[in-house]
Amino acid sequence: MDDSFSLGERAKRRVRPVRPKHAAPRSRRSPAGGSFERTRYILGGIGIIVAVLLVWGFMHFMAGAGNEAANGQASEIGAAQDVQAQMTGQQTIQSVEGLYAESGSFSQISPEALKKFEPTFRYTQGPSTDPNTVSVASTADDVGIAVLSTSGTCLYAHVAAAGVTYGSGSTCTGVVALKASAPSWPTPA
Repeated sequence: MDDSFSLGERAKRRVRPVRPKHAAPRSRRSPAGGSFERTRYILGGIGIIVAVLLVWGFMHFMAGAGNEAANGQASEIGAAQDVQAQMTGQQTIQSVEGLYAESGSFSQISPEALKKFEPTFRYTQGPSTDPNTVSVASTADDVGIAVLSTSGTCLYAHVAAAGVTYGSGSTCTGVVALKASAPSWPTPA
């Protein structure tokens, strides 16, 4: 045995066949593969269109729901503002009834007397300007109170010996409230 190393025979080169110059180049794709790719592109395009329509529909639905919710919240805010004015009016009615029970006369009930009896609110003979300001008008037989809600509605209460009647309007004075005749304040909208 010989310790020599040999690389062996030289590699043989493969000879490529020569194509004639007038022959068309061979396509690397198989004929069936082109049809599959086209189908895939068409289905992808349809998928994108469907996705866009779904997103548009969802956004349109959510915008409508948002507007509906906003409109509902606006009416709830107005109702809450009216409730605040009603609470002020109800507290003032109780104060008027308390003063009437003490003095036996409605003619003694004035903004000053109400302020001493219930100092939480402001009382005036002029118009009410907010839910914490009460317009007061009194006669020997009755008292009218008016409270302006922040929604813009003025709530009236007419307190007499026979009971209390209610109303609402735009002129917010105790004098106008003396004509209130409804059995309750209007339900907040």
